[in-house]
Amino acid sequence: MAVRFSVRCMVGRCKLGWRSLHKMAVYDYKYEQAVKELNQLQCNKMLSRQEKLDGLGLTVMRQFLQRVEVSQTDLKKLNVIHVSGTKGKGSTCAFVESILRHHGMRTGFYSSPHLLEVRERIRINGKPISTQLFTKYFWEVYEHLDRTKDSYEVKIPSYFYFLTVMAYYVFKHENITATIMEVGIGGAFDCTNVIENPVVCGVSSLGIDHTTMLGNTLSSIAWQKAGIFKKGVPAFTVPQPKEGMDVLVQRAQELGTKLNVTPDFTDYVCADIPKLGLSGEHQKLNASLALQLANAWLNSFKNVSSGMCQPFSLNTAFIQGLASCQWNGRAQILKFNNITFYMDGAHTMRSLGCAVKWFTEASTNEQMELNKTCDRVLAFNVTNERDAYNLLSVLLPCNFKHAIFTSNIATLISSDFNDQTNFKNPVEDRLIRVLANRDDWLELCSAQNYPMERCCTNTFPAIADAVCWLAEKRDDKLFRRSLEMMVEYPTSSLGCAQTHLQVLVTGSLHLIGGYLRILQPDINN
Repeated sequence: MAVRFSVRCMVGRCKLGWRSLHKMAVYDYKYEQAVKELNQLQCNKMLSRQEKLDGLGLTVMRQFLQRVEVSQTDLKKLNVIHVSGTKGKGSTCAFVESILRHHGMRTGFYSSPHLLEVRERIRINGKPISTQLFTKYFWEVYEHLDRTKDSYEVKIPSYFYFLTVMAYYVFKHENITATIMEVGIGGAFDCTNVIENPVVCGVSSLGIDHTTMLGNTLSSIAWQKAGIFKKGVPAFTVPQPKEGMDVLVQRAQELGTKLNVTPDFTDYVCADIPKLGLSGEHQKLNASLALQLANAWLNSFKNVSSGMCQPFSLNTAFIQGLASCQWNGRAQILKFNNITFYMDGAHTMRSLGCAVKWFTEASTNEQMELNKTCDRVLAFNVTNERDAYNLLSVLLPCNFKHAIFTSNIATLISSDFNDQTNFKNPVEDRLIRVLANRDDWLELCSAQNYPMERCCTNTFPAIADAVCWLAEKRDDKLFRRSLEMMVEYPTSSLGCAQTHLQVLVTGSLHLIGGYLRILQPDINN
């Protein structure tokens, strides 16, 4: 099926100004309206890349917090665990949050990006804040900033800055006792890095990503990631490549702390190897970092020094925290009639390598359990600066029989789902990238002498179209649900209906979010 579209460029609809509340007699204080207003900030290029690297972003962020009446004293009371890294920082944070919640703490967790709903980025006790709470706090922050805008040169935050301000504001007013903050991009100049007194800091696995902002070497990226370290604050990391580790150690010394390297996960003292709620061998690395961060946090309130980074005996709360941890879109499996979706938002060479290992093992085990023919299908998309050709080369050994390429857009016929609106990239550009990704795949297969008859390729404008094509004659309920959301009826279905499909969805967390909107739309309920 060819990619076809006649969708207007959405960028022109962005409002670059900050709409004044004082000019509005009546305002619609609803969740949907809050999300629509927030989305306008995607188009607000508040600062240039160089201005952020010069530290101006942090100066402006401190002003925003002052304008919403969140002080450094307030931030210190949040007892922040600050985590940066290229791969696994979200999973590490999810493990930490679960562990501390099982120790009886009232937790706040800020992460990005969201999958289905923007409220996922701000969590209390492991759950996304409700639509009611999001709406309440959004308008409170909005009004604070609007009321004070005339006194400041930078009057309005960009999208991510606003959400970060809002997260700190929510956690202050919700009396959070343990706050886990995941860095957005980098660390040193990320807007989360306004915390002067975190309790503990951590850096997950390093890799090459966001090179425009962070540089294209592991050492330059490590320098940015280590920028969250603070004087006298315990700092932890996982084993890293020497190029990155040397920089982390040096930066820790410069910033007045000692860097601790986490032990192997199997070295912790427990009756049996603890079970992890997140699948994949690579999660053991994240779990070990999470254990050290959570333990250091707990010890800080007992006036116990973190000392050497050693394995320790795991009590019930640690074990239950690890086992019950959930983090959607990472090594997630969703089963339907004759189709299994393997979802992982990996988008770097290293993380895709981990995803391939997990998918290969899990799909092989499923085929043995089913005792029937299974065809592997790749569902892929990457955007922005990422090199699709090299990323796809990591996936080639999976022996896919089909490869499908779509945008991250769930459906092109519905505009009522504001949480997944993207004003920064015109729809046309995103659909053109779909074709480019497909062409990279075909070129790669040709270069590697991959038998083309073994891997049919299809492109779709939106995810609903792809799911409809996959589900026809397999899962009637899923087929009908996706059919209602697609642009045009599929001209053909996918092979024998009795063949079980194992679909690896990967390359982008935004792609995962689009699939979840169709496969599991009530995931946050």
